[in-house]
Amino acid sequence: MGVAPALETLADKLALTELVAKLERAVDRMDRQGILDCYSEKSFDDHGRFRGSREEFAEFICNNPGFTSASKFIYHLMGQSVFEVEGDEAWGESYFAYWMQTSPDRLYQSIGRYLDYFERAEDGWRITYRRVVMEWDGTLAAENAVPGGHFR
Repeated sequence: MGVAPALETLADKLALTELVAKLERAVDRMDRQGILDCYSEKSFDDHGRFRGSREEFAEFICNNPGFTSASKFIYHLMGQSVFEVEGDEAWGESYFAYWMQTSPDRLYQSIGRYLDYFERAEDGWRITYRRVVMEWDGTLAAENAVPGGHFR
């Protein structure tokens, strides 16, 4: 493999890393358009408790009074990602930890992995399929929880 193809692959992997980070930022801020922009039009998201299109996922995050929109904050901490790129398709696995406040004294936390299938569009990469593999989730005591509104 020459230097030019290796640099192209590196640029693709960097773009995929940024795409995953942009999606988690959009979710944390309940940014409907930001969420939509990360997915292809034919996408499907399987979060376990939620399964549906990009539009349905944006609605689930941004207008869900019994879950996310009831929380004072949503926060993702992203870990390492590994990507395989083959032309205009890519596959990735990204580790995450996630928190949201479910009541004044409780936090919901989950840790796991995002398994993503990406396709290159004319203007960049998009997620076409996402499956969440949950390694652990539960609620924790939230002493001194941060008041809401800091990340939106």
